Amino acid sequence: MKKKIIIYAILFMLFNSFSLINLEQAWASEQTMTTKINTIIAKNWKNNEYSITVREMERGNVIYSNDGDKMIRPASTHKLLVSAAALDLLGPDYRFATKAYIDGPVKDGVLQGNIYLQGGGDPTLLPVHLESFANGIKKLGITKITGKLIADDTWFDDDRLAKGIVPEDEAFSYASRISALTLSPNDQYDVGNIQVKVTGTKIGQAASVQLFPHASTIPIVNKTKIVKKGGKSTINITREYGTDRIIVTGNLPAGSEKNTYVTVYNPTLYTLDVLREKLVAKGIQKMPMDIGEVPDNAQRIGISNSMQLKDINFRFLKLSINGMGEMLTKQIGKELLGEGSWSAGIQAIRTYGIETGLNMDQWYFEDGSGLNHQNRVSSMQESLLLYKVRNKSWYFSYLDALPHAGRKGKLVGATLENRLKGYSVSAKTGYITGTYALSGYVQGKSGKWYIFSILTQANKGSAISTIDEIVKQVANEM
Repeated sequence: MKKKIIIYAILFMLFNSFSLINLEQAWASEQTMTTKINTIIAKNWKNNEYSITVREMERGNVIYSNDGDKMIRPASTHKLLVSAAALDLLGPDYRFATKAYIDGPVKDGVLQGNIYLQGGGDPTLLPVHLESFANGIKKLGITKITGKLIADDTWFDDDRLAKGIVPEDEAFSYASRISALTLSPNDQYDVGNIQVKVTGTKIGQAASVQLFPHASTIPIVNKTKIVKKGGKSTINITREYGTDRIIVTGNLPAGSEKNTYVTVYNPTLYTLDVLREKLVAKGIQKMPMDIGEVPDNAQRIGISNSMQLKDINFRFLKLSINGMGEMLTKQIGKELLGEGSWSAGIQAIRTYGIETGLNMDQWYFEDGSGLNHQNRVSSMQESLLLYKVRNKSWYFSYLDALPHAGRKGKLVGATLENRLKGYSVSAKTGYITGTYALSGYVQGKSGKWYIFSILTQANKGSAISTIDEIVKQVANEM
């Protein structure tokens, strides 16, 4: 018995000795990391504002903080909060629904009434889904209608543009206008955009300007000219402020082309117009369009359910789709508070943050994308969010949705495919004028994982290389 006690005592002492050694090594590593990061900051960010926090992943305790409580513009790292709130409040299996209705009988190929397309806030609605609706209407034997093709977008309010988007940015693809019935032109989900393609071969003539998908209600002002091959392209494509008119100007070298995406002014009518074009292509007589509500006596004739939210979120974070963030915010407001507005969505997200254990006094935001320059958050809180989500059932799909450093592909490495090569990093990037951000997870040389949030603003040049150096120090020293 005495021998066992002695053995236990020796083992206890050895365990404590090893634990003490490990603690000392960890403390030394933290000190080295702190010194190196501070040196990097002192050298590169003399005039910058910044907030930096590093946490252990297992327990969430802070091992490095430099102005961790300072509130900085998050840029697109704001999407981390919107994404988490959507997955938790709507559920990872949630699907958006777009529906079609008629409100009259069909006699001899004539619909005695109207066709309705009702939006449900789907940020992934594509032309192919409208093709399916058109096929369904054709199968009913309809060749003509006595009424109209009507869009119902009342699921959301009629506030189309998130706060903070200035007029000169409104035509750019990242600043889409939001409706509950919004179409994307491609599977990259450029929400509320239309593709403009300029081509031509005959020198001296105007270039050909095409829209994809084709929409007859979007006018084109073509002030282009084809010049000799090898010449300089001066093509400029924009949308006239306050209208859907697309203006194309400049010279295009023969045999070349110019492609870009432009936001549409009226996303509801744009979506309805594309459906009408598909109906006409199937032999159904062209009908007038209008905006309205589906009446109670209408008969549902079709429904398009989106992919699951966890799959939508994968694209949202990988591709950093601003329009998706705005639509998710309104959808949260609609489902949680009965109002599809930014104010309701933001209120619901803030309540979610409080219930999750975040200090929402260190979060200020007015949109769902991070575009707004008035948004603010501290790295202490953003890193805490990344710690809290680890206990969620949907965490691994959330983690997989983050860009993975140094890995090729828009849906793998995404915005990090050419950064931090050789390091195990999964993180969300952020950029708006003067602001750079990176928040996520990094594996240290010990094999342990760490959470970091690096936010900086008032940058005169790019801050990417400095941010990456800070992340590398965490990986190299820990």
